[in-house]
Amino acid sequence: MVPIMETRKGGTLDFVSLDFKIMHEGCTTAITNDLKDLVIRMLYCHPFKDRGYNWVVIEAKSRDRSLLGKYISTMKGHGKVKAILETKHNVKNSSVRLSLIEGYDGMISSLAYEMGAIQKLETVQNGEESWRIVLPAINRDTFFDLIGLYGKVVDFRIRQVDYCSPTEIGSKLSRMERQIVRVAYDMGYFEFPKQVHLKDIAEKTSLSIPTIDEYIRSSQRKILSFFIENFTM
Repeated sequence: MVPIMETRKGGTLDFVSLDFKIMHEGCTTAITNDLKDLVIRMLYCHPFKDRGYNWVVIEAKSRDRSLLGKYISTMKGHGKVKAILETKHNVKNSSVRLSLIEGYDGMISSLAYEMGAIQKLETVQNGEESWRIVLPAINRDTFFDLIGLYGKVVDFRIRQVDYCSPTEIGSKLSRMERQIVRVAYDMGYFEFPKQVHLKDIAEKTSLSIPTIDEYIRSSQRKILSFFIENFTM
């Protein structure tokens, strides 16, 4: 049973940090069932929902370097992987980084994106994914309902964060960043599905679309930095 935490109704922009493990069925995760010494971390993920794929950068490490070659070979033939764009080996720490294109549908990173997540950290080992996802509290219950369709979920932990607290993440943002994110939140930009897009926020604030995009991305970078510095997996 997934634990449920009460959400405060103080009018602030609340986010929750979700930590969980999942046996993700039909994903490249299954490759690590046979490559036991392999540890994979997602370094970057950019979704292109309209094109049906994600651009992902991952790092695979193993004390047994022969496993890295087997991993790359298996990834090339996996149905979820549309293309491997670049492969970069690091002999010193026995790792390899892959830049690749994967399908959009059925991926947890895609679900997190649609839920307005501002942070996604993933580690894969022994056929199991460990996730930390920070998303608006308003989307928490919907995420709970959907994530169970992706596989068996265990070790769910929740931490609530007050986005606008002066001693928390809000203090990292400039006055204009807080204002723009507040408008975006009130208009439904972070909800699932999105109720508005950048052009709607631009019209509301009389700012250009690139300016709105810059403020939101800058805010997300600062929030991500905050969580990386203060929370470790």
